[in-house]
Amino acid sequence: MTEKIAAGDQDISYSHRIISTPHDFQAFCRALRGCPRLALDTEFVAEDSYHPNLCLVQVALDNELVLIDPFPLGSVSAFWETIVGEDVETVVHAGHVDLQFCYFATGRFPPRVFDVQIAAGLAGADYPSGLTNLIQKYVGDFSPQHETQSDWRRRPLSEWQIVYALDDVRFLLRLRDRLDAILAGLGRRSWLGEEVVRHQHEIQKRQESERWQRLAGHRALSARELAILRELWLWREERASYQNVPARRILRDDLLVELAKRKTGDVKRILAVRGMNFRHIRPWIPDIAERIRRALAIPEENLPRPERREGVSQSPLVGQFLFTALGSLCRRGEISVGLVGSTQDIRDWVSYRLGEGDEEPPLMAQGWRRELIGDLFDRLLSGKAAIRIRDAKSDHPLEFVEIPDEEPPADSGAAEGCRQDRRPAP
Repeated sequence: MTEKIAAGDQDISYSHRIISTPHDFQAFCRALRGCPRLALDTEFVAEDSYHPNLCLVQVALDNELVLIDPFPLGSVSAFWETIVGEDVETVVHAGHVDLQFCYFATGRFPPRVFDVQIAAGLAGADYPSGLTNLIQKYVGDFSPQHETQSDWRRRPLSEWQIVYALDDVRFLLRLRDRLDAILAGLGRRSWLGEEVVRHQHEIQKRQESERWQRLAGHRALSARELAILRELWLWREERASYQNVPARRILRDDLLVELAKRKTGDVKRILAVRGMNFRHIRPWIPDIAERIRRALAIPEENLPRPERREGVSQSPLVGQFLFTALGSLCRRGEISVGLVGSTQDIRDWVSYRLGEGDEEPPLMAQGWRRELIGDLFDRLLSGKAAIRIRDAKSDHPLEFVEIPDEEPPADSGAAEGCRQDRRPAP
């Protein structure tokens, strides 16, 4: 159907379909088989529930815009199964949550994903860039609607919500084509595929790993305290999932850590912890005490081991220096430094290069990032290359210079010769 929506003195017309019946939904899923590509976005509400509440699925095909309303359908699993089971390219912008819905429903990801936010970073745009900025940069003028604080659970959807939802997908295929051409010219299509897979692995890791190890303050705990923290975290997750409320609404992170430090299953001592006397917590105190006692009874050999990643002692200046080098390299190479890595990523690389052992290579020593950086960091770290200001007024003011293996005698003539011999690094 065609919606004509009045926006003040502005008329907006979009040809689109809203799918809200099982019959139309199944027909649409069948029609997707053999479809070469689609653009995808979702609207959801997550702040009030343990599981994100999927409220709308937006799909753009080459000749159609579609909104899928999950509420009357009950489940949209058939849609996710269709896009993972067919050789369809799925185009997203910052598609972490969209792909997470797909992974939770099917245990798989679409076979081919093109994330325009990652692609833009590889093409030299700031990373991460919002969709509006990317459309204006690569497609053309665009004035977005502002419904970011909408309650997407309410029905019927307003006309403005429909416009906003369609805007999230209607430019994605054109944006994909523009960015794909740029990446092809730069020889970075394979870099995009590699980075998308890395992001998918991050989704899997967060789902499958022991997420209690991400709680602030856990690194300072002993093995026994970690066992208590793990047990309390598991209890909180079970309770939050059962009630479908955010986990922190059950018990705050800092209280989990504090109870682990106390190492007591005594109810009175638990109640003495500030914050444990709230009315909604008191009924759970016996369960909390039982979980703590269970952790206290775990044999020593079965306790979780504290993380001890001390690394090699290094001056913060080393990371800052190499990050400056990275920024210059990225600027010349037309790639976003924000996508390549952070100062902490560089510090991890330095620890890896100077340390001992067979630990897994850090992010900066893997894949396309390693290809981009080459041996530049090694040469800078070993003193075989340096950075100098070549032209302070230039868009590329810095350059890398090679340091000769053997310095000549330190007289004035030799020093001059040394300066002349410092050639720009390749």
